[in-house]
Amino acid sequence: MCRQDAKGGYGRIDLHMHTVYSDGADDVGTLMEHVRELGLTVISVTDHNSVGAYRDPAIRACSAILILGVEITCMYEGEVVEVLGYGFELSAMEQELRQHVLTFEEKQKREFALLCEAFTLAGVRYDASRVHFDPKKESCRKAFLAHLREYPQNQTFFSSQESWKSSRAFTRQEIYNPQSRLYVNEAPLYPDVKTAVEMIHRSGGIAFLAHLYIYAHAEQFRSRLREIVRENGLDGIECAHSAFTEEQIADLNQFCRDHDLLRSGGSDYHGSRKPDVKLGVGCGQLHITEEYLANWPENAVDFDKKK
Repeated sequence: MCRQDAKGGYGRIDLHMHTVYSDGADDVGTLMEHVRELGLTVISVTDHNSVGAYRDPAIRACSAILILGVEITCMYEGEVVEVLGYGFELSAMEQELRQHVLTFEEKQKREFALLCEAFTLAGVRYDASRVHFDPKKESCRKAFLAHLREYPQNQTFFSSQESWKSSRAFTRQEIYNPQSRLYVNEAPLYPDVKTAVEMIHRSGGIAFLAHLYIYAHAEQFRSRLREIVRENGLDGIECAHSAFTEEQIADLNQFCRDHDLLRSGGSDYHGSRKPDVKLGVGCGQLHITEEYLANWPENAVDFDKKK
């Protein structure tokens, strides 16, 4: 399935990356240049709730085997999680996204209103008129955190120093965490996991739970992972990710082997928005081999047939 390089081995695989069609910094052309320069041989562009990159003419410059991908944001037991979809029929997925997912701009506007409502109830000090962001391009959460930090007394609402300083931790440990004082119920914004999986399956694709170990309730979810897979109809697990330790990667690889599940993995590259995450290698610990794709459906990798 994967092309061999001149030495008879296999090149690098990266099945999780983002462009300007969601929250990545690179346009499609720039990303394809990086893919070529790094010698990646199999990739998937997995923008959040968007497959616009696959309609961009620059995608045709891809030098690697291209697997159609998307990352659908959804809800599970009150927490925001993500499901990766691969190998779907493009126009069918576009229709599913129109029916079940808000546009990026509309989602940012509605999420901003939810944050204001929740923070007011919690007693957080803020001035909504001073939270500045472009809903067509930016997350409101990052802008909101920067504003909250203007008032040192707000730190008492945060569960850790990390979430006070990092927008990523603020999102996962506070806003998405039902146990946090800053929790925001975002259920009105997203489908649930089962619906996301059904969207992917109706489009002819395969569905994977994304980056398990970054969630606020990762350990609880891990203890019930077989149940979560079964009740939602997931086909596999993202076993390798830039935020995972080598031990976590090994754990999820073994889980998938034990339960006959498909495996995925990728850097979660966002370009300059996450400068520590490098395409193809994550934070230096990723080594995704052709073994990951061994049991995938053959038609999942044929871009021309899935348009």
